[in-house]
Amino acid sequence: IKDSAYFDWLTANTDLIKALDTDTLGHMIRCSCIVKKQVVENDPTEKGERALLNFGHTLGHAIEKYMDFKFLHGECVFIGMLLSTIISYNKGYVSKEQKDRIFAATAPYDVPGLPLDLDIDRVIEYTRNDKKVVGSKIKFILLRNIGEAFIDMEVTDADMRAALEEMLNR
Repeated sequence: IKDSAYFDWLTANTDLIKALDTDTLGHMIRCSCIVKKQVVENDPTEKGERALLNFGHTLGHAIEKYMDFKFLHGECVFIGMLLSTIISYNKGYVSKEQKDRIFAATAPYDVPGLPLDLDIDRVIEYTRNDKKVVGSKIKFILLRNIGEAFIDMEVTDADMRAALEEMLNR
């Protein structure tokens, strides 16, 4: 969401991360905490930038509820991050190359896929119950580039539907 060099480091160290190498995990946790600390310090009262920490959470929470909490929270947010990446691409914010890089970087991790009989309308309906709903709009965190997240209040049901359909067809 804030550091493209960190994304590059994560992709370069996938094998060590998956092997649970202590030094690598320690570095990963430190870097993640530094990003979070900077965001929180820049927005201690949650009026703007702090929302970036919710990247992947809007659809992630909806999927978590739809799956009756059978997936781990992190797995659902992971799926939500990929869905937000698809939406970012479909809206013209990120290039196909960046979208493909994100999907390639996440592919080695054993995150469950969405069920093929997913009720897309129910998932979209569940986004309406999220704390990020402002009036009739949902506060989505999208990407302009890897490492450059932003708040978008214009994500529609059609945007979510297209992303969910693409994810199901992968």
